[in-house]
Amino acid sequence: MESSKLIMKCCVCGRVKTDHGWDYEFRGGDDQNVCSHGFCAACYEMEVRKMQMQSAFPQMALSS
Repeated sequence: MESSKLIMKCCVCGRVKTDHGWDYEFRGGDDQNVCSHGFCAACYEMEVRKMQMQSAFPQMALSS
């Protein structure tokens, strides 16, 4: 039996974590692989900045 491989995928942009960093990589037909979602560094930074802006300007966050 072949062991499954855990693949980290960004839940925002869809990039896959590789040995060389985060990259757009199509993984089709890998039935044995297990996919886990998280944030790549770029999307994490963007989400943190969005939360900082929402806390600094709460009235703008409510109107959208």
